[in-house]
Amino acid sequence: MGNKAFYGPSMTVDTTKKFTVVTQFLFSDPPSTNPTLTDLMEIRRLYVQDGVVIQNSKTSISGMPVGAYDSISEYFCDDQKAAFGDRTQFQAKGGLTQMGTALEKGMVLVLSIWDDHTANMLWLDSSYPVDANASTPGVARGSCPTDSGDPGDVENQYPDASVTFSNIRVGDLGSTF
Repeated sequence: MGNKAFYGPSMTVDTTKKFTVVTQFLFSDPPSTNPTLTDLMEIRRLYVQDGVVIQNSKTSISGMPVGAYDSISEYFCDDQKAAFGDRTQFQAKGGLTQMGTALEKGMVLVLSIWDDHTANMLWLDSSYPVDANASTPGVARGSCPTDSGDPGDVENQYPDASVTFSNIRVGDLGSTF
C-alpha cells in the first residue's frame, strides 16, 4: 500500500509473468484454551514468482506509520481508515473477529474476471474518486488514467480477455506453495 514499484510490469511482482498469490489467515498465538476461527488476528498476502517467495510490500502512506504494516490487522484497518478519512464500516460490523466467525460457518470461494459499469474499475487501479486530489491519501490507487476502464471500450478492445485460476489449495501455513 503506497509502494508504487511493487506490483506491475517489470516490478517486484512482475505482472507480465505467471505468479502465485498466497493468502494466509493467521489466528491468535498462543491460541486460546478453546481456539476457534474467531481468533482471526491477521490476513497476510505473499506472492511466489519464479520459485521465489515475495513478502507483501510495507505501507508507505501519508498518515500511516511508515513500514508498520504488510498485512491486514485490526491496527492496520484503524490506521488506514483514519489516514484515508474513510468510514470504519469493517470495524463497525465486527472486524476480523466477525470475519473469523463467518469463516467458521463456511464460505464459498468465488473468482471471476469482470468489468465495472458504475466506476470503470477506477477504484482498483487509478485515482478515485476522479474529482479528488490524487495526493490525498487513499485516492491514488494505481497508474491507470482516470479516463480509462470504460466497459464498452474494454469489451470491444479485448473481446477474448481471459484469466486462468489454477492450483487452488487450502492447507496449513506454508504448505500450499
